[in-house]
Amino acid sequence: MRNLGLNSVATEVGAGMHIMAWSEDHVVESRSITAEGEVASSAPVEIDDKEAQLEVDEETQLEVDDAERGDIVAVRIKNFIDAGIFPTIIKGAAIKDLKKTTSFLNQCGMRLIDKDTVEWFICLLDPCFNVKKPVVIKCTKTGASNACTHLDKKHYITSSKTVATNKKLAHIKKQLDLSDPAFKRDPKRWFEVQLGAWSAEHSISYNAFTTCRWQLIGRQLPVGEGGMKSINIRKLHVELYTTCKKIIIMSLAEARSFFTIKYLSLYLDLIKSKMSNQKYLALRVCFNTSTRFNIGYNLAVHRFAPTTNERQAEQLSTILHEWSSGVLEEFGIKVMLDVLTSTSDSGSDVKRTLDILIDAWWEWCISHLIHLALTEAFGTSIDPNNSKNVDARCFFQRIKKVIEAVNKSEYLQGAFEEAMLELLETYLKLLNSSQHRWSSTALVLERILIAWEPLLQAYRKLNRPVPLVDMDRTLCIEFYSLIEPVQAVQIKAQAMQTFVIVDVYVMLYSLYTTVLDVSKPLELIIPVRRQLGSEDPYPMSRSHDLLQPATREARKYLGKAMSERYFKRYHPILAFHQPKKIYGNNLGRPML
Repeated sequence: MRNLGLNSVATEVGAGMHIMAWSEDHVVESRSITAEGEVASSAPVEIDDKEAQLEVDEETQLEVDDAERGDIVAVRIKNFIDAGIFPTIIKGAAIKDLKKTTSFLNQCGMRLIDKDTVEWFICLLDPCFNVKKPVVIKCTKTGASNACTHLDKKHYITSSKTVATNKKLAHIKKQLDLSDPAFKRDPKRWFEVQLGAWSAEHSISYNAFTTCRWQLIGRQLPVGEGGMKSINIRKLHVELYTTCKKIIIMSLAEARSFFTIKYLSLYLDLIKSKMSNQKYLALRVCFNTSTRFNIGYNLAVHRFAPTTNERQAEQLSTILHEWSSGVLEEFGIKVMLDVLTSTSDSGSDVKRTLDILIDAWWEWCISHLIHLALTEAFGTSIDPNNSKNVDARCFFQRIKKVIEAVNKSEYLQGAFEEAMLELLETYLKLLNSSQHRWSSTALVLERILIAWEPLLQAYRKLNRPVPLVDMDRTLCIEFYSLIEPVQAVQIKAQAMQTFVIVDVYVMLYSLYTTVLDVSKPLELIIPVRRQLGSEDPYPMSRSHDLLQPATREARKYLGKAMSERYFKRYHPILAFHQPKKIYGNNLGRPML
């Protein structure tokens, strides 16, 4: 029984060792480090069919050799046991129990335990095998590293565990070679800077890095003795601010020296932190220089939490003005000399701050403009009494209920997933979003249209009444055809570090002459046909009179809302005859 066990272990472990070594010997893509520390990649090695077959044959032959070697070792172990010949150097020798071990040493020799429970290894491979004078290796108290070293140097045999460990170490070394040079120079300083930036981005309290929990975490970071159990985040924030401020001031000076006119665009926006769930004011500038384009910097972020008295006294614009003016002065920005235009949403406090108090030429934020226009067109304002399109609002409420029912019901979810795989051979989860977030609302309608038939089949399979009718699908297609082109402009306008203003103007003009023009047919965009290649009975365009009443209302209100907020504002004739209506009361600026 003991011999059979040894043979089995030798064969299995031998095959595993051989495969691992074969994988190491045949590298498809290799990397090397140049003298300058850069990583150079060699081209992939192409192996034709004949070479591949030769390698397979060699692999098979090596597997046979490993199996034969295991059989030979098992026979030699049996001979040692039968003869009862053990080296005299091993006092009280006994064979080690190998039932719970799978070490590759089992197929290369015999493992003994002396009276002091110290392990010994007898190599039974050629040319070490000698019954009278065997090669006996004493192992350490914690492992058999001496025996493994002997097999590696003398017989060129390495365990699969060692090979895997070496691969892992080589991978870690490669990652370190490709890491940031600053991390190589001083890992602790690198971690401090990154933690300081991360805590500033997410408004993490200074006290968070003085707690016992952080000391426990920081002590375990492998960046030197003691880790990072103590870190001065306040000092790091000052260092980061000083460095960033210096870079921004240098960039502004470069732009100021290059342009002979105003060059700066100012953004003031109210944002909400995802981590702290608190509101913050963000002041951002964008400009070009002689060498760089579309440069954007967030100058400052400030928590926005006005008191009740300040809100009731309508002093929010004064608070915004004091904070913004202080930030601009800190960076040496003069509004009358540097700021060409300012942008924000249409909130009265923010608009008054930029247009009146700071006296910067205010313009619409395209994303906010489109958002308000869509909200007005489809009647999805927060207050139902302000809804101008009740039918559209009711439609979105029905769609939301269906999506929530499918996503929350285990039975409906299972039936829907099964129907998706059966009809479309893929599974797409129904999306849900707030009605006031129009970028995601378009994706909700798109997913509903793609999954329309699987959705109906899921309800029928469970014998539940289907909450949607064909008219809802028609509305869904028409609404999506209205929202998707407008959403494309909104996405384009939100692009960062890219010059998109001309593209946005052209896309808005295209909307003005197609989607928003009720005298022209509406081009229907059907995601099922476009994405899955299936046929659809609806034509690709439909005249305005044949659209559903809710769609006609939405198209009319959308065109009116876009015209009032954008097209009429920049209409040359209206601007000439009615400048106060278009540009406001402050007409004393040289720019006008």
